[in-house]
Amino acid sequence: MKGDYQELVDEISGLLGAPATLENRDFGLVAFGAHDSDDDTAMDPVRTRSILTRRSTPAVRAWFENFGITHATGPVRIPAAPEAGVNRDRICLPVRHRSVVLGYVWLLDADPAPTDRQLDAAMEVAARIGALLSDEARAGTDLSREFGAVITAARGWQREMAVAALGEALGPDAEGLHTVVCVTPWTQDPPSARTVPSTAALSGAPSADAAGTPALAALVRLRSPEVLDPALTAADRLR
Repeated sequence: MKGDYQELVDEISGLLGAPATLENRDFGLVAFGAHDSDDDTAMDPVRTRSILTRRSTPAVRAWFENFGITHATGPVRIPAAPEAGVNRDRICLPVRHRSVVLGYVWLLDADPAPTDRQLDAAMEVAARIGALLSDEARAGTDLSREFGAVITAARGWQREMAVAALGEALGPDAEGLHTVVCVTPWTQDPPSARTVPSTAALSGAPSADAAGTPALAALVRLRSPEVLDPALTAADRLR
């Protein structure tokens, strides 16, 4: 599915003649267009950090949300603010599905500016991205539910049935190696699995102590039993 996002982001880049970046509604990086320009201002601190760290900071998120992007149904132009690390004007294309915002496509505002016709065409592509994000969110919800059932099921046939259902939800990934990472205490709602590297699903977990301290469990994909880096990275992200 990642390849689908990349193709759609590249399509928007082609329509508007500018490199595009796709982030989910939590400002986690999903895909970005190639930057092959000699214009160094196209890679300002905010865009560079988003690409290198795969997400924007809470301060950057709050700054952009002040322009009403969470409620917008069409392109939003955002002026440059060098003091915030935004060296160039931007265009934000809200990615929505059934009136729900699921992400944002970001582009640098060019001179000459894109025409209304170009922006309308780009918004049509953004709608296709929204449908993909919606499908993925539903699949992730199903996967997290099945994962939660596994870690709470009683031993015996109930656990076996839960594991079988999780394997079906994982599809071909069920053949791969996974491990479980638990973080405690955890007092928030589980984040999106997409925001945690190598993580297939997240779910609240039973308390491991007599005090009933809440915990969060992550189902993490491993490349091999000897390489635990993905699990350590996931744990660091969740701390």
